[in-house]
Amino acid sequence: MTIRGSLEDQPALHDTLRGYLTDHLPPAELRSMLDSEPGYSPDLHARLCHDLGLAALTIPEEFGGRGMSQAEACTVHSELGRVLYPGPYLPSCVAGAALVATGDHEACERWLPLMAEGSVSGTVAAADEDGHWSQGSAGVRAEYATGGWRLYGRRWYVTAAHVADIVVVPATTESGLAMFLAESGFAGLTVSRQLDLDLTRRIAITSFDAAPARLLTRDADAVMARAEHEFLIATAAEAAGGIGWCLDASIAYVKDREQFGPSTGSFEAAAQSCVDMVGDLQSVSAAARYAAIAVADGAADVAQAAHAAALRAGEAYRRVVEAAIHLFGGVGFAQAEDAQLYYRRAWSAERLAGGPQTHRAAIAEQ
Repeated sequence: MTIRGSLEDQPALHDTLRGYLTDHLPPAELRSMLDSEPGYSPDLHARLCHDLGLAALTIPEEFGGRGMSQAEACTVHSELGRVLYPGPYLPSCVAGAALVATGDHEACERWLPLMAEGSVSGTVAAADEDGHWSQGSAGVRAEYATGGWRLYGRRWYVTAAHVADIVVVPATTESGLAMFLAESGFAGLTVSRQLDLDLTRRIAITSFDAAPARLLTRDADAVMARAEHEFLIATAAEAAGGIGWCLDASIAYVKDREQFGPSTGSFEAAAQSCVDMVGDLQSVSAAARYAAIAVADGAADVAQAAHAAALRAGEAYRRVVEAAIHLFGGVGFAQAEDAQLYYRRAWSAERLAGGPQTHRAAIAEQ
């Protein structure tokens, strides 16, 4: 079964994917994956990417994809965020977008069809030690020698690097910042797990020690900007999904508690909390969708929209999860344990691209 969809049939895309994830990734199954290797189910990931066609969603048709926009992808990211999907879907989407943005047709022909069928995954190694996607960062340098380019240095907060087949990475050359592609398994590229609050998403420090790499483009600024915007929008959409879970779990809890005759005051407080969650869900979803459409249309305010969506999502997600945990009372409710995983995801996701101060600074610069 392959998900078919366009902007006109987003409800079908939403309903199909939600039903599939409900059946194949219940909370108990998710928790069982977290302490295992590689931290997710490769079989489920293959079915999502290949059988449901998710891997091909935003890859251009000329490279074996379906050529849809980030707006369609928001629906997918939201549903994956709703179940705290631990697989490498998001970073692979960002890597694919970065590869397309380089304009390296040969590299696109080599890798994108494989990514579209789900047999290859990728990631982008762009963050410094503080999590900033600085376009002028000197964290990795590239040198040309006999046999081609070699990379030296480190990148932090690299999502799903432990299972990535290719890594798109900015590096400083003698003539400025350029974009490179490195393949996993080659000598000189090592991945070490980076400790993080989020138990459902693995991040890593990626080290390059004379690692062979392919020069994709010397116009790194445009590629870096596109990759960062894709990443911010996708994480904002994931946050909307997580907020949706908190809302539904809170409503279920309130209904359950109502059967035992809660006081009027406590019911009104819980109801108001759910109303506030609805407002946050609508706000974050709208911000992510606006930014996604801005990317698709090549709008002038893309950077501002992407950072605004990420900022709003981070603040709202934390607020909603904290409200849900407070509502559950922390104990005595089956979903309280799950809520802790959403709490961890909310705090971690907000910092994968520099945190709220970075977003505010970027917005102020526009």
